[in-house]
Amino acid sequence: MQIRNVLSSLLSDAGFRTRFLWPAITVIALFSYLYSLDGLHIPHIGDEAPYIQITRLTAEGGHWLPLESAEGLENTKPPLLFWLGILSTNWARDWSLFRLRLPIVVHTFLAAGLVFLLAGRITGSRESGYLSALTFLGFWSTFQYGRPFLTNLPETLFVFSAFFLVVYFWEPGKRHGFLFWCLLGLLVGIACLYKSFVLVVPVGFGLSWIYLSERRWGLTEFLRSDALKISIALLVALACFALWPALDPDPASVFERFILKENFGKLQGEGYITGLFSGPYPVWRIWLGHLVNAGAFALPLLYVAALGFKLRARLRPEEKALWIFVLSFLIVYTVPSQRQGNYLIPTTPALAILLGVRWFEIKHRWFTLFNFPLLAILALLTALMFALSNKALPPQSYQLWQLALPVLALGISVVAFFSPRAGPYLFHLMVFLAFASFACLMAPLEGPLGRFPAETIDAAKGRLVFVPSHFISRYERHRFLLPGAEIRGYHPTHRDQLGRLLESRRLVAVQRALGQEIAGPFRIFGTRLDVKTRQSREEVWKILFERDFDLLLQQEILIRLE
Repeated sequence: MQIRNVLSSLLSDAGFRTRFLWPAITVIALFSYLYSLDGLHIPHIGDEAPYIQITRLTAEGGHWLPLESAEGLENTKPPLLFWLGILSTNWARDWSLFRLRLPIVVHTFLAAGLVFLLAGRITGSRESGYLSALTFLGFWSTFQYGRPFLTNLPETLFVFSAFFLVVYFWEPGKRHGFLFWCLLGLLVGIACLYKSFVLVVPVGFGLSWIYLSERRWGLTEFLRSDALKISIALLVALACFALWPALDPDPASVFERFILKENFGKLQGEGYITGLFSGPYPVWRIWLGHLVNAGAFALPLLYVAALGFKLRARLRPEEKALWIFVLSFLIVYTVPSQRQGNYLIPTTPALAILLGVRWFEIKHRWFTLFNFPLLAILALLTALMFALSNKALPPQSYQLWQLALPVLALGISVVAFFSPRAGPYLFHLMVFLAFASFACLMAPLEGPLGRFPAETIDAAKGRLVFVPSHFISRYERHRFLLPGAEIRGYHPTHRDQLGRLLESRRLVAVQRALGQEIAGPFRIFGTRLDVKTRQSREEVWKILFERDFDLLLQQEILIRLE
């Protein structure tokens, strides 16, 4: 009881929280982002592999443009991400996942820094800054897209930087000068060179909405005072994007593949009306996108959104501007036939601020509900880790601290679940401990168990190796497993193709269940463990109800027909 009283007293002290609690959680957040950054099993999406491949091929070609891609893969993204990868890997001479991903994490941390500054500016409180920055880093979309080699967080940093300038220097009736709008346009232009020129549409819509609302919907005054300046910013952004086709040796390809097919193609297609409610991209997918992006913060976000609607007449002007920023992207990206929640990621810094500045207005009793998903996730991660260490993996595959961390996280989540008053102060900590616990769960597969031995790497060096590849250019990831080998992919479900490769006496990596031996006159060069990502219904049933955790893993064996 005495310990509980001391803890309660410390948590209720804003000075203690600002000087010790939030900085300590920030350190844990940085650890969760940097730990295992070079791993093959960090949360990511399939686009990372083709982006890495384009970067490597372009660097090996020795030129900035045109971007090079493998046969059958059309490069359909602006060049800035690939140039960043070229520079960070010293023109592919220092080729590693860590070097490719580190600049993306730097963009993520810079965005969190802007969130910290803006939240502190709005409330005059450093604590709000910490809460907002930690909320942004705790969003699932930030963790999933803000570490791999992807465009989303660089795009987010520069789009949000533009709105940061507007909101940070917000003063009713203030007229920003020409250079201010040129700088804002330059920031949006850099974002366009990471993602797409289409960004000028939601940005322009959001800026117009913000300034029109400030004029109390006086259209004449808006047109006279603001419309031209916003137009200048958007023109500067488009001029930045135009540098790509202007400098590319093949501008017609850029126009045809990217501008027409990749962008305007999303406005076309049959069955637009029926596609609003069915198919792969229904409208509810984008409308729920913010909740999916928020991850563990989805329920607190719903609460704060309801609170903001209730207090809409009394919101600070900066909060209103941030809500407009969020809604502008939602409205604009509802229009195309392809509606994905990751299109809304540039607005996650704004959502994090809106959550952070109202965090302590959430009633404590609600945190019992908010903490339950985290409690369940941590319990699952802990159970999986001990199940794998006791059965599927060799003994002592985990270090002691890797086993202890999820147990500690689970204990904290139990305390928070049964002590709602502690919920607001422990929620962010549990999120980052969950991120770190997932990395600990996968740690054995990032070490020797998940890598080919040195003699296998030496045997494959300079030779053509065929590896399983379920997704476009996913085989590119094997270059980090077999450096020096020439890698090609094959689809593992195509038995005829695999048979032909084996008969040609090629080096081929094949996937087999744990304990299953290779039958036939094959020479085995090496074996590693990998995650099995595709299970049948029967296998899922065995995992859930028969605790057959061997089905979560598989062998990858490098062989050649003798």
